[in-house]
Amino acid sequence: MKPYLRDVLRKYRWQFSGMVAWTIQRVTGILLLVYLFLHVHTVSKLSQGPTAFNEAMVMFANPFFKLLEIALLGVVVLHAFNGIRITLLDLGVGLERQRHLFWVLTVGIGLLVFLAGAIPMFLFSVLRLK
Repeated sequence: MKPYLRDVLRKYRWQFSGMVAWTIQRVTGILLLVYLFLHVHTVSKLSQGPTAFNEAMVMFANPFFKLLEIALLGVVVLHAFNGIRITLLDLGVGLERQRHLFWVLTVGIGLLVFLAGAIPMFLFSVLRLK
C-alpha cells in the first residue's frame, strides 16, 4: 500500500461510521423485504393444502436453510439495533457521541445478542447436538 493511501486511511478510519450505519440500515432493510416475500410465499402454500406446505417445510429443514436462519438473525439484530440508535439520535440523545453509539450499541451489543442466539441455533439446528 502506498504511504499516502495508508495515511489517508489512518486519518479517516473512524470517520465513516455514519455512512456505514446508513448503508447497513438500507441493505438489511432490503434483505428483510426479500425474506418477507419468501415468508409470504411459503405461508401461501397453505392454500394449496397441507401436503404442499409440508413439502416446503421439509426443504427448510435442510442445514443450508438453518444457516440462512442464523444469517436472518444477524440481519434482524443489525437492523433493530441500528434503528434504535437512529431513534435515539432523532430524539436528541447522544448527538455528540454518534460514532461511539454506533460502535457500542449497534456493533457491540448487537454482536452479543447475535451470538447469544446464533450459537444455540448452530449447535442444535445445524450440528444437531442434543
